[in-house]
Amino acid sequence: MSKFWVITKQVYKRRVKTKSFLISLLFPILIAALIAGIPKMVDYFDSSSDITKIAILSDNPVFVKALTADKKHFQVDTNIKDKKAAQSALEKAKIDGFVTITEKNDAVSAIYTTQETAGQNVMTRLTEDLTATKIAEKSADYKITNAELQSITSPVSVTNDLESNNQLTNHEKDVMSAAVVILTLVIFIFVMSYANIVASEIATEKGTRIMEVILSSVSATTHLFAKLTAIIFMLLTQIGFYILCGAVVLVAGRNTEMVQNILDQIAVFKAYYLVLNLLFVILGLLLYILLAAMIGSMVPNVETVAQFIYPMTILAIIGYWGSIAAANAPDNLLVIIGSYIPTFSPMMMLARMDLLSVSTIGIFSSLAILLLSVIGAFFLTVRLYQGNVLLYSNEGLWKTWKTSLSYAKRK
Repeated sequence: MSKFWVITKQVYKRRVKTKSFLISLLFPILIAALIAGIPKMVDYFDSSSDITKIAILSDNPVFVKALTADKKHFQVDTNIKDKKAAQSALEKAKIDGFVTITEKNDAVSAIYTTQETAGQNVMTRLTEDLTATKIAEKSADYKITNAELQSITSPVSVTNDLESNNQLTNHEKDVMSAAVVILTLVIFIFVMSYANIVASEIATEKGTRIMEVILSSVSATTHLFAKLTAIIFMLLTQIGFYILCGAVVLVAGRNTEMVQNILDQIAVFKAYYLVLNLLFVILGLLLYILLAAMIGSMVPNVETVAQFIYPMTILAIIGYWGSIAAANAPDNLLVIIGSYIPTFSPMMMLARMDLLSVSTIGIFSSLAILLLSVIGAFFLTVRLYQGNVLLYSNEGLWKTWKTSLSYAKRK
């Protein structure tokens, strides 16, 4: 047991000190911080958020008064009375634009003249102010009271009454869809990262022919378990770091709007769905790590890792794209079949499950198949590893696989 922990500690320390691990640890945090800060940066640099300097050309003082009163959005130059003066002020950049308002046959129209394309926020605000002013003016002409006007213009309230408990509201669907995209992407990234780490960790020692020396003092099974334990500790370290960062953000910013929105999104998830999501994620990662260990034991040297692990990469890519298809068409026949295949189910069944497109029996059936596959992959990897670590073959994955099976049968 002491040899087991010596190998585990040595592999873990060596791996977590690498630049690649530190980059993979910090890069998602930087991306998340950037995404969270984008709205604030847009607001800061968006010129449309500043007060717009305008002039108003209109024979009706009501419109001039209304836009002048909107000091939050507009700064009106009341000294400009005609088009020539407005054009001169625009050319000298004294104003951002001028509004020409005309009335004909009870119809009101406005033209906003600028030297550059006006922002959508400015156009929207002008439309709202002028429309509100027109409605108020016409209401006075027709002797409509404010209460009557509010009654006429108030929107009709329409709510959705769900007869079935097994349905999602539009808000829940949006949250679940976002969760599916994030979780499947996390699985895919972790699979790609740690599958390569596991395979290259084993292949490095085989390529330097140091494996014979190692196996003279420790069994192949102990060596494999120690390697896998170290890699799993790495994975837990990374996940724990993200959980810690998330907890710090939630505690430090618990009174901010962004954090409150995040908590509201999390509240949509029911507790047992969170547990099921975690089970699919954990078992999916374990399955791919075991497959990577099996493939890594067949690799003759570290240079051929990418070639040997390519088929497993294709499986992960199919699973990821399958999850996207499942999120859009969860009842498609190919999606349904794929959600029960162990290499795809961690992503595809997760998508169908979160969108309530599969029964409880279906969920647990897929989970049971995945669990049995992990157990089967574990014993198969252990069995093959004992012969593969001393197997040096440059014949490619499939021929090496056949040779490995024949060695295992002899034992």
